[in-house]
Amino acid sequence: MNWRTFVDSDNPVATALLAKMGYNDTERKELRAAYLRMILKLKKKFDDARIALIMSVADTYFVPDQEQDEVILKELREQYPEEGDAIMELMPAWKRWGYEEGIEEGMAKGKEEERIFIIRKLLSKGFTPEQVAESLELPMDQVNKFRDH
Repeated sequence: MNWRTFVDSDNPVATALLAKMGYNDTERKELRAAYLRMILKLKKKFDDARIALIMSVADTYFVPDQEQDEVILKELREQYPEEGDAIMELMPAWKRWGYEEGIEEGMAKGKEEERIFIIRKLLSKGFTPEQVAESLELPMDQVNKFRDH
C-alpha cells in the first residue's frame, strides 16, 4: 500500500501503521513529517493515552534519525508554531536521546568526581604524586592539579 493514500486520513490505525506502508529512502523524511502532522490532527480527537498507544506502535517501525527529525521538527514548528511544543512532547525517540545524553553527561561527571576523590584520598594517605599517577595511569599534571585543592 502506498502511504500517501492515508496521509489525509484521521484513522488512528492508518497513522500507527504509516511507517509499514510502501515508501523508499528518499521519501522517509516526507513520510515522517506526514506522520507527525497526522498525530497533531489526532491529538485534537483523542486523549494522551490513546495518542501514546498510537505512537508506541509507530515507533516500533520508524527508525529514528536524530538529524532528520530535528529538521522535521524545525519545519513543523514553522508551519504550526502553536503546535511546536506538542510535537516535541510526542517524540519518544527525542525523549530517549535527551535522556541518554543526560545519562552520559552524568556518568562522565561522576567518573571525574570519583577520580578526583581517589587522587585526593591517595595523596592524603601519604602516596606521592608519582605513585598516584602510576597507580591510576594518569599524567602527572592531572594528579598535581588536584594535589593542593
